Amino acid sequence: MDKEVNRIRINKLYSENNIFDEIEFRDGVNIILGEKYDNSTIKGRKTNGVGKSMSIEFLDFCLLSDYEKSRICRIPKEVMPLEEKIMLDLEIGKEEITIKRSRKDSEQPVIIRNEKKVSFEKLDDARNYLAELIFAKLDGNSVPSFRNLFSILMRDERSEFTDILKCHDLSKRVPDDLTAHLFLLGMPVESYRKSIKTIKEIESITTIISKNKKELTNNGQKKIADVKAELNSLDDELNKMEAAIESFKSNEAFYSMESELLELETLLEQLRKKQKALRYDYDKIKRMPKPEAIDDNEIELVYNQFKNDLGSAIVKSLDEVVGFKNKVEEFQRMLVNQKAKELEIQLNDIAEQIRVLDDEYSEKMKIIDEKGVLKNLKASLKIYESKKDSCAHTKFLFEQYEKNAKTKKTLKLRKTQEILEIDTILEEKEDIINKFINTLLDIHEAIMGNKECSFTIQTLDNARSKTPAEISMRIYDDGSRSVNRTKVFIYDMALLFNDNTRKRHPLFLVHDNIFDVDQDTLVQCLNYLNKQEEKYQDFQYILTLNRDKIENEERIKLINMDIDSHRVAVYTKENKFLKKDYQEI
Repeated sequence: MDKEVNRIRINKLYSENNIFDEIEFRDGVNIILGEKYDNSTIKGRKTNGVGKSMSIEFLDFCLLSDYEKSRICRIPKEVMPLEEKIMLDLEIGKEEITIKRSRKDSEQPVIIRNEKKVSFEKLDDARNYLAELIFAKLDGNSVPSFRNLFSILMRDERSEFTDILKCHDLSKRVPDDLTAHLFLLGMPVESYRKSIKTIKEIESITTIISKNKKELTNNGQKKIADVKAELNSLDDELNKMEAAIESFKSNEAFYSMESELLELETLLEQLRKKQKALRYDYDKIKRMPKPEAIDDNEIELVYNQFKNDLGSAIVKSLDEVVGFKNKVEEFQRMLVNQKAKELEIQLNDIAEQIRVLDDEYSEKMKIIDEKGVLKNLKASLKIYESKKDSCAHTKFLFEQYEKNAKTKKTLKLRKTQEILEIDTILEEKEDIINKFINTLLDIHEAIMGNKECSFTIQTLDNARSKTPAEISMRIYDDGSRSVNRTKVFIYDMALLFNDNTRKRHPLFLVHDNIFDVDQDTLVQCLNYLNKQEEKYQDFQYILTLNRDKIENEERIKLINMDIDSHRVAVYTKENKFLKKDYQEI
């Protein structure tokens, strides 16, 4: 077999200060086992929650998974200090590698290659470094990314193994990515990637078109065709206004009268403001109550009442008192009338000024207002500019709408062409696909007892599809949780052992808690692995398993594999992976 990628072989997982017991891995099947420690107690019989999945999380952490998405970030620092370095020894091809990574510096891992230390400031740089080692024989543009490949090699347990394309935590809603699948099946991935990029561009420009259309049609209250008609009408209206303005400007009197007209308009505006203020004051005086007139008889009555108390020094005659009262009233009337008269004079004067200026303005406008288009120079120019701006904005939006619509058509044509390229590739690789299907059928028969299984790769060319192709696999009685897990197992095994896919497979695979299946299926899966281990010596398969799932089948010798000789780690409620009880934070 002419291998195209370098093999990955995991040797040892350990920590700087032994916060967990080191795990040494070997070729073939490696079982991380959850074991009972005391059959006489309920706790002793439990095999869940002992650290099997966490040990896989640590392995994935060293293989540069996203720390923030890992359960490792939820371990209390009292259990695992942030500075604690987790280390993984492995081989990539003939290169001996050690990866060191701590939670504190999770984005700056250290890689030791053939005893030479390389430090990284960015996690992606370290991933690219490892990818170059794995894909050393291939062009970097024709291979999946490091973590994209590992999404198949180490499926997230939280994917629940519902489908062969679902590799990530289901709650994250990560879109299906066929890149690694197509690569392992021996297909060039450039056309697929180009098509994915085109589909994203179509989605982006469709959003812009929708936004343009929404604004142009006033949230769908009119049609795009109506917008075009309105633009034509507005264009005509603006042309007429512009012609009138240009005609006015071409008049010899324009330049001499322009400043005079604008000055007259300014003076008229100022006078009208002053006139309004004076009218307000005048009306306020007119609304004032008249001074209260005091009757002479009332004064005489009060005068006689208090006369004797005034004293001889200040005694006045009644006539003198009444005379004084009349003088006060007369003075009040004089003040009010005088102010009102002054305001009347000012108002008359302003009204006269306005009449004169207005007549002068009208006379000047007669010269330029022959067709009744320009009733007011300042107002007309303002209206024209407003309409012009509105028209320009609508025109711009409409032009963008048409331009984007045209671009979308071009992108759709490009997408169709790229999909045709993928179709051509599928035709060229038909023999490889058929051989892969035969491998699937053989594995399905070994586990399920029949060949009622199908596998298809086909292109998709419809507006709603976010991918240019789909991979579909069906097996006997699929749809249930247990059978779906079996389907993923069969598919992953086919990728690992098919003669063609092995050329591009690192021959490394991890399944965490995939065997939540019926007992017979579990037995057949383990027996299949036992046979493959007899045939192949160059692969590494790591799985987690609970002993209580198989103890009866072991006892009656239904399982051909020696479980104890394949276990690389055993955890119980008394001997957990991190050696402590804790709650994730």
